[in-house]
Amino acid sequence: MYINLIFQTSPFLLPLLSCLLCTGVCGYYTVWGVAPALHSPLMAVTNAISGMTAAGGLMLMGGGLFPGNVSQALGASAVAISSVNIVGGFIVSKKMLDMFKRPTDAPEHYELYALPVCEINVV
Repeated sequence: MYINLIFQTSPFLLPLLSCLLCTGVCGYYTVWGVAPALHSPLMAVTNAISGMTAAGGLMLMGGGLFPGNVSQALGASAVAISSVNIVGGFIVSKKMLDMFKRPTDAPEHYELYALPVCEINVV
């Protein structure tokens, strides 16, 4: 019974896989063809795309604590993977922007952004 399900494929499977392959090749050549000066705007666009993926995954999850079916599990995995990509993109962007920082610039206190979150958790 299960073997029969494995070998039954949709007629749309081959076009979808070929589309996935073509987009992967196009994405590879697009990313590696970007000049280093344009790397930060490219990171901003990929962060935006990952944000949309995370929002779509949150909508698929349906608000439950644990996934109840396959689509909710895929939504949870999309949120997790997108979150890792978003955080990594911000770290890389900050490192690239720090390359242009002068020694005479005022210090930045990013840790102060956590104060409102701590205040919300206390209340």
